[in-house]
Amino acid sequence: RRNIGPFILPGLVQPVPNIACIGATSGSMGERELGKLVLAELRGIVRALVRGTLVFLDVDAAVHGVQRVQNASGVQLRGGGGTDMRVGIEHALKLRPRPSMIVVLTDGETPWPTVAPACRVLAVVPEGAPATPEWMRRIEVTV
Repeated sequence: RRNIGPFILPGLVQPVPNIACIGATSGSMGERELGKLVLAELRGIVRALVRGTLVFLDVDAAVHGVQRVQNASGVQLRGGGGTDMRVGIEHALKLRPRPSMIVVLTDGETPWPTVAPACRVLAVVPEGAPATPEWMRRIEVTV
């Protein structure tokens, strides 16, 4: 796309997003967080994504599954142990095609990478969740 001042002119190539969505399934995530944070936000992403790919990773302290998602109702949530979203982010960066964005759906009670990954990262956390790194975009939701 070409930019001229505040206007974005149409281009010949439309970017196609490849999104990796990491859902925290650790023991600190109760039924309410899993339903209202992980599954509800995942449904919203599926609805908003017209073109591109969406891959869902369910992660606690390890990656328990990688699923290509076209409908959020078929997503399986496994896990229930400790929490380490660094493992999920590292795994997402190895996916092919490489994600253009990583969305982390978590309660925020996790260690984060100290260095920003090579793509944009968005954390969706409940209101009042622990701090996220400065390089990460953050959205707080009511659970």
